[in-house]
Amino acid sequence: MKKILEGISWILKRLGDICSLLILVIMGIVSYEVIARYGFNSPTSWAWLINKQLFGVFVMVAGGYALVHHAHIRIEILYQHFSPKIKVLISWLTFAAACCFLGALLWKSTSMGLESWESREVAMGIFKLPLYPLKLFMPVGTLLFLLGCVVMLLKKK
Repeated sequence: MKKILEGISWILKRLGDICSLLILVIMGIVSYEVIARYGFNSPTSWAWLINKQLFGVFVMVAGGYALVHHAHIRIEILYQHFSPKIKVLISWLTFAAACCFLGALLWKSTSMGLESWESREVAMGIFKLPLYPLKLFMPVGTLLFLLGCVVMLLKKK
């Protein structure tokens, strides 16, 4: 069981490290768009659409990555004064709330992703960027976040 938990943590950390590079790509695209639009009066039809897709991938990975690095915000000024039993109760309540939210997100994003895949959904407008890859990545990112929650809860025991 310990190997499985470590494996999930490793996947979340590596995927987060890789996806953190997307910020550099996003910055490059934004810079290009600003220069093209205001420097040459020639805006692109693709920059913002691609940036939304890249940022979507970044956000879907960021939750699980922050979780395994203990980077989510906790109100320490209150939490540090709680007894160990209350801290365990808070962990379980937080886990239950996360499971409800992430479970619902997993369910809906899976159906949305599969529907998008079946129709090979593309963006409206001039630039017909395929939307289904991001919509298929949403349940993957959500599942990884949910698995990260399980890892964090089981590691506390």
